[in-house]
Amino acid sequence: MKLKLWAAIGAVLAVPFAAQAQQSHRAADPADPDVVVPPTVYESAIAGYSPLVQDTQATPDKSWRAANEAVARSQGHAGHGAHHGAESGQAHGASAPPAAPAKPATPASPAPADHSKHHQAKTDQ
Repeated sequence: MKLKLWAAIGAVLAVPFAAQAQQSHRAADPADPDVVVPPTVYESAIAGYSPLVQDTQATPDKSWRAANEAVARSQGHAGHGAHHGAESGQAHGASAPPAAPAKPATPASPAPADHSKHHQAKTDQ
C-alpha cells in the first residue's frame, strides 16, 4: 500500500517536468527589429454603435423636465420626503422662517491633567 502511494505521488510530481520538456518553440526576442510580426488591424470602438431611439417630438429639455416632474411627484426618498409642499403648509420653493439665534454653549471645565507618567524613572543608569 505504501509503495502505491509513493508511486502516485512521484507520478503527480513528474507531470510538470514532462509538460515542460515538450515545449520546443522559442519566443521571439522583443529587442530584435527583424522579427516578423502580424500587421496591426484598426477596429473602431464605436463600430457597432446604434443611437438610442427616442420620441422625435420631445426635445432633450422637455424630456428632462418630464423626468424631473415625475420624480417630484413621487413619495419618499426620491421626492426627498413628504416634508415639502402641501404637507408642511408651504408652497414649493418657499423658505422656512428664520430660526432663533442659538445661545452659545458654556465652556466645560477642563479635567485635571495627569502628568505622572511623563517622566518615568530610568532603571538602567
